[in-house]
This record gives sequence, C-alpha cells and structure tokens, in this order.
Amino acid sequence: MIQVDCSSSSFWEGLSTLGICNYEVRFPTSATRGTIDLSSGHITDEDFFIPEAGLSFRGARCGMVYASVKSAVLYFISENRELALILEPKLASSRRQLYFITGAFWMGNMLQDFEPASLKTPILCPCCRDAVDSRVSSMAQNPLTIMLARTINKRITVTISMSSKGGNSAISHTPMNLLKKGSHLVSEGRSSSMEVDISHLYAFRLDHEIFDGENHQQLLLFDSHGNNFCDISVKSSDVGDLWRTVLNCEKSGYDLAGHDDHKK
Repeated sequence: MIQVDCSSSSFWEGLSTLGICNYEVRFPTSATRGTIDLSSGHITDEDFFIPEAGLSFRGARCGMVYASVKSAVLYFISENRELALILEPKLASSRRQLYFITGAFWMGNMLQDFEPASLKTPILCPCCRDAVDSRVSSMAQNPLTIMLARTINKRITVTISMSSKGGNSAISHTPMNLLKKGSHLVSEGRSSSMEVDISHLYAFRLDHEIFDGENHQQLLLFDSHGNNFCDISVKSSDVGDLWRTVLNCEKSGYDLAGHDDHKK
C-alpha cells in the first residue's frame, strides 16, 4: 500500500483516463456499489465530481488517497472521515494507467499491515443503544425492508441518494434481492447494490415531489442525531399508498419524523 499526493489538480484530472471502474462509496451509516465511467470526472477548486455517476467528493484535495499496487485499487477518504470512495479499474490498460498515475504522485510506502482509516460513525445515545438489538434482530419487519421487498415483487426502479459532509452519491437502483449482513440491510440489484446500517436508522419522513413532470414519493432516512443520510425516491404511480401505510403501522417501531423529533 502506498500513499498518494492528491493536492494537485493534475492527479484528479488523470483519473478520467481510468475509464470504467468498479466502485464503492461508503458513508458512516450507508454505502452503494456498482460500476462507473470516470471519463466525465473533473475537479473544481476543491471538489471532485463524476456527473454521470451522480457522485461528488467534497474537499477532495484535502483528503487522503492510498493505492494498492498489487490489486490495482484506489482508496479515497475525505478529510472529515465521512466518505470513502474505492475504485478498481476493470480493463488491463486502465490498471496500467493507474500504476502510472500513482507512481507520478507517490508520497511514500505504508506498512504491510496498514489499512486506511475507518469512517466516523454517529455515537448512539443510551436509549438508542437499547433499541439496536431489537431493530437488528427484527430487520425483516423493518419498514425499509418491507418497502424494498415490494419493489422486488413489482420490479420497481428507485433512486437512492446518500450524503454526508464528505460528499454525495445518487444511483438508479432496481432491487432484486435483500440480505442481512450483520446490522446492515443490503439490497442487491442487477448493476448496483446499496446498504443501510439499521442500528443507526432512527426515523423516517415521507415527502412528495414532482420530478420530470411526474409525482414522486421521497422516503428520507434519519439517524438519531437528526442527520438525513439517505433518500429513496420512487414514482407515486408505482407504489400508491403502500409506503405511507407501512410507516403508519403501529408495529413498525418508527414514527414519521422530522429532523428534531427524538422521542424514543
């Protein structure tokens, strides 16, 4: 593992030559994975954007970048440790280009057992910690699980938006399979996947919006600090009253809440 100097615009501009990559964007309580084309990537004064993938990396030149030469993987971690981006070029020619880029901006070798810094996760208050075991063990009955399961049955496509102070990600996602991975609910699709840490999912809010002239329902997910860390948007015609009915169910264990609702 080596550390790479990411303070220069030239480094970020060079990433567009890597073409198609497998990627993972990690946030403190959620993540998405899939394939992106870096050819549209560009750097502004501080932020790195990949418009085609709906991805922005704030304060990119102030973050930390590491590369595994052996496996041809790049690791980006935001300065505030609230976003991590992992890129793995798919083509052999792109992997060779990655070697060239990391060599040109090499800062130093890391110890053999070095691992990039982990992301900062929100601290759970005592009352929320008490509820974690119950919410994780009953993940199959969680409102989010139920709503995503219904999209599988009807092959409905949703838009997943995630954000933190480190950046944003937005993907189009058609759920095909749901898995429980520790405390995480994982939704697998044909070309992408997403996951949410149920232990930090404290409240929901359901909003309505008009996008491209069509009515949409937008499900906002909040952690116990009132941070809106994930939005899931769907055409209203695809789900009808289902989402609101699920959230209004007394057995759901959640309220329709806003940023400052912290009753439990």
